[in-house]
Amino acid sequence: MFSAYVDESCRVRKDDDCVYTLAAVLLPTEDLDRIRSVMDALRHGKAPTVHWRTERTPRRSLIAHTVASLDCASVVAISLYGNASRSERSRRHCLLRLLPELSARRIEAVVFESRHEQDASDRAILTALRRQGRVSAEMAVRWERASSDAALWAADVVAGVVTGWLDGDRRWWPLFENRVTLLEGTEE
Repeated sequence: MFSAYVDESCRVRKDDDCVYTLAAVLLPTEDLDRIRSVMDALRHGKAPTVHWRTERTPRRSLIAHTVASLDCASVVAISLYGNASRSERSRRHCLLRLLPELSARRIEAVVFESRHEQDASDRAILTALRRQGRVSAEMAVRWERASSDAALWAADVVAGVVTGWLDGDRRWWPLFENRVTLLEGTEE
């Protein structure tokens, strides 16, 4: 059985377009304790988490290689949007693609990094998809703080690598490209 850990990345690009990614890392449920331990060992100093955006290049290289060594698949939904649009709309588009894909892959549990009060919007989308029969009622979905589950940090890394690649930074993409399924966010 597999669990999916999901995090986002958003970047304003030089041409005033923005890229939003929602990355799900598919992890064998029986291997979660080992993966959490590997990710926890990557924390630097007193940092409570590993966060791709705040890491310096040498540490990013170590982190990317370590996450790639976990040899897990990922599914990443992508939405490109102009500055006039809001990132919440892009997140909605990505959720509409990602959740049915995870359900079709028979993922038993999905854990999103919590965005606190914004989690309610995600729950509303999940409820609508379940009512439409596009997401299984058996797939457990929950929201957790990044500091409460180190497995979420792997999703943060994949989201950051994909967003960077879409912005022209190919340094770490070759480590992941054969194990990442890319989905285009949809407007529904």
